[in-house]
Amino acid sequence: MKFIRHHTILFCLLFISNSYAQDFDSKLESLAKDLANKIYTKGKKKIAVWGFVTEAGERSSLGNYLTEDFSIYMTNFADNFEIIDRKHLDIILKEHKLNSEGYIDSKTAKQLQKIIAVDAIVTGTYTVLSTTIKVRAKVLDTETALQFAANMSSLPMNEDINSYLGIAINGGNTTNKGFNTPLNSNETINNPETVNPNCKKTSTGDICFNNSLNEKVVIRIAYYRNADYPAQNSCKTIILDAKNAKCAYGMVSRPITFYVALWKDFINDEKFRGSESALNNNAFSKFLKDKGELKVETCKSKTYTIK
Repeated sequence: MKFIRHHTILFCLLFISNSYAQDFDSKLESLAKDLANKIYTKGKKKIAVWGFVTEAGERSSLGNYLTEDFSIYMTNFADNFEIIDRKHLDIILKEHKLNSEGYIDSKTAKQLQKIIAVDAIVTGTYTVLSTTIKVRAKVLDTETALQFAANMSSLPMNEDINSYLGIAINGGNTTNKGFNTPLNSNETINNPETVNPNCKKTSTGDICFNNSLNEKVVIRIAYYRNADYPAQNSCKTIILDAKNAKCAYGMVSRPITFYVALWKDFINDEKFRGSESALNNNAFSKFLKDKGELKVETCKSKTYTIK
């Protein structure tokens, strides 16, 4: 009897967890379906999904997550029109040197109509609240740049979404809002806001690294000194002990590239030979522990955990 009772409880917990996950997905799907119906009634034939940004107009990992799923749902309901998703749209924007960040302006909307003959553009914003993510979506006519359809939905957060956002995990005691993971360290990096009070004026944010490994690492980051400069033009090296965290404060709001190596490999003569510049050299990339790209967001603090 005890065996059956325990399995019944476990089944109920799994059912509840799956229900919350489906609720998040189903509400996003319903939002896409509603807009698809409104697009159809207006007779639009070719739609570009610009995607979701923060209220400040910035692209983020959560915005990309929402945009990717929303594009798939829209495609499933697009029986009478074509969809250009964000990834393909980015390629077109880069080819024609059009702005791909933040809100879409009327000039870009009209240029897209000329370049790829899209009739409308789906865009929107989101806000991370305490238990929900509020999503606002709207559709713009590319000829007039005026909004002709809109809707909003509150997506209930679940364990998977919280884990993705870094909320209330690893013993954090602050409301995270999805910008970084709470850490057990002496660094003041648990808050989602940057430590710089002039961040809006300078267009800067913070990037932090948490070393969860049991050994020392060295991190090389390539970054921009100026938000308007077209290429990364500076590098910074961070040496991080095991189970420790450090931040790079006041970084310009642009993507940075990072390269991580184990300290023991870095000082090995047969590998990096202790040269910091070798970390971001393709010839030595096979010796790296990790590498990737992070987007610095204005007035935000992000944490990347090395595992």
